Amino acid sequence: MNTVKSFIRAEEGRLSKVVEYGTGMKIGIPINKDGSVKWYKDKTKQKNH
Repeated sequence: MNTVKSFIRAEEGRLSKVVEYGTGMKIGIPINKDGSVKWYKDKTKQKNH
């Protein structure tokens, strides 16, 4: 049986939702203080012409 843990991590004013699988793999999703997902703008590579 696989186990999955889910918890909120708070470090130095930063919040993230963490999902940890029984294999030891983890994923952290940054969240705002209101619980919404913190989205980052995609950085695109621009060429100088």
